[in-house]
Amino acid sequence: MIAVVALALGAALAYGAGDFLGGVAARRATVFRSTTVNTVVAAALLAVIVAATGGAWSAQTVAAGLVAGVLALVGFLAFFAALAAGPISLVTPLIALLSSVVPVGAALVTGETLGPLIWVAIAIAVVGSVLIGIEHRISTAGLSVRTVVFTLTAGLGFGFATVALDRVPEDSGLIPVLLDSGTGAVVLLAVAAIAPVSAPLRRWIALLDGPADGPAAAGAGTGAGAGTGAGANAGAAPRTAASPARRRWVPLAVGAGLLTGVANLLLMLGLHAGSVAVVAVLTNLYPLATMALAWIVLRERLSATQLTGALLALSASVLLGLG
Repeated sequence: MIAVVALALGAALAYGAGDFLGGVAARRATVFRSTTVNTVVAAALLAVIVAATGGAWSAQTVAAGLVAGVLALVGFLAFFAALAAGPISLVTPLIALLSSVVPVGAALVTGETLGPLIWVAIAIAVVGSVLIGIEHRISTAGLSVRTVVFTLTAGLGFGFATVALDRVPEDSGLIPVLLDSGTGAVVLLAVAAIAPVSAPLRRWIALLDGPADGPAAAGAGTGAGAGTGAGANAGAAPRTAASPARRRWVPLAVGAGLLTGVANLLLMLGLHAGSVAVVAVLTNLYPLATMALAWIVLRERLSATQLTGALLALSASVLLGLG
């Protein structure tokens, strides 16, 4: 169990650090451009690793990888739509909750045998991940059916994408996450190519960034490899054409992509080695790394709720390691 916990926490750390870099890049450029670079770099890194390490290509492996890629992409789109609809203080923790609960439910349905201590630790980790994502006092003001639909779609998409990655043969290696990331990269590159001649696509891309000073540039790193950038509000320079900071967004997005690729690698190894419930819940603690970096690098203040969530997450990790 210790190895599984280490792999999952490593994935969470890489996702969180990647989200921080991707988020700052998104503020210096745009969400779509930085996310596209992030996703393409992650897919390229995984392609190189798969070429070096191999793996068995089978119908089940290909199907699971493609399904995970589509679900993660749907989750990504729904996440930004949910953020645009608001309220963010409610949307973010609900998506985190669903992303964890779906794999846990899948483990229960498939009859995974985990000890009582493990289930207690999983419950504590889920609560911790939700609290970490709460930046402000939760309010239901402005909550609409549209927001609920997008929130449910995002959380379920991310959760079931992780479940899909778990449903592969042991000898598939890293092929499933390559297909997962590759699907997102192909779709985003296609959108980038079509957008110049499609007004609806251009409007959709603009919506990802929300209002000029709005919060919609926040992202949604997931255990399924969406890798979009949860730290996009992290005190970056404004997007002015002459800003030197803007010209430095590409290295940040590339760094985010490399970290996302590493995170996907560790996630897949963790799923091969242990329970999808344990791996998914621990991987969904990625905001802890993003939060810590925002605190250390950008001197952002952390709320008592977030600190409580961090303590619960660390406690759950210790319990899982002991289990």
